[in-house]
Amino acid sequence: MIGIDEAQFSDMGLVVVCQTLADQGVRVIVAGLDMDFKRIPFGPMPGLCSVADDVVKVHAICVKCGNLANYSHRLVKNDKQVMLGETDEYQPLCRKCYLKVRK
Repeated sequence: MIGIDEAQFSDMGLVVVCQTLADQGVRVIVAGLDMDFKRIPFGPMPGLCSVADDVVKVHAICVKCGNLANYSHRLVKNDKQVMLGETDEYQPLCRKCYLKVRK
């Protein structure tokens, strides 16, 4: 078994590596964000999801209303796709709360 975390920061080569390992009988578990703070697909995640045998989508809890959070809202002004941060730079939001703060 092989586990890969933060897969969104990898390139598309990860899809080929995971597929090759799975074809050889290795169980591959991959974790990562499927989209960035602008809701744009992130790195190799769409490709990984398309070749996966199983996909489990895990959600945080919206910090505004307590519903399931689908999105990462960036709190600081920085337009780069990749900006590593902790809870003071991002917050999980549901669709309704995300759209409200993005207006």
